[in-house]
Amino acid sequence: MKKWILSNQKHLIVWAVLLIYLASANQLYVNLVLKEGKPVSKNDPLPTETRPIVYQLSDTLQPVRRNGEDLYELNGYAFFQDAPVEPTQIKIVLYSPTLKLTFPTQAAQYPDMIESISEYKPGMDEAQFSLLLSKNALKPGTYQICVLLVGNNGEDQAYVMTTGTILKTPNKITYTLTP
Repeated sequence: MKKWILSNQKHLIVWAVLLIYLASANQLYVNLVLKEGKPVSKNDPLPTETRPIVYQLSDTLQPVRRNGEDLYELNGYAFFQDAPVEPTQIKIVLYSPTLKLTFPTQAAQYPDMIESISEYKPGMDEAQFSLLLSKNALKPGTYQICVLLVGNNGEDQAYVMTTGTILKTPNKITYTLTP
């Protein structure tokens, strides 16, 4: 047995390196190469108290290509019901029983999205957002979409569990928005 190991030492080393690479390649890609569509934090606690939030998510998760990366884009709006023009930072939390991933959003302007609601007031355009999501940043599973609003002071936080879910399989992402 010892003679066999010594005669095949190079092959065993190559196989060991290959197995280590296969086990860690996706995580290395997400951490080192991927620039957009990845979470900014994992398993952060959600606020205990919450203010009422008005939100709307788009009906579809659109595939887009940005800076050479294949991503998915989810659009919507969110604001505090009692202070609709208050500037806030909007984050999306993908919640599963074992993992909470917090993603940043960018401010976006979409014609007729927020203007169509009855609560619309001038200055609410900042409540519109765009989320970029990479399929490589998610492990297979079902994630419920949460909207997290953070006030400008950083301490005033609130979230709402939406009716949207993302199902990630090894080959595909499926977005469902239940009315």
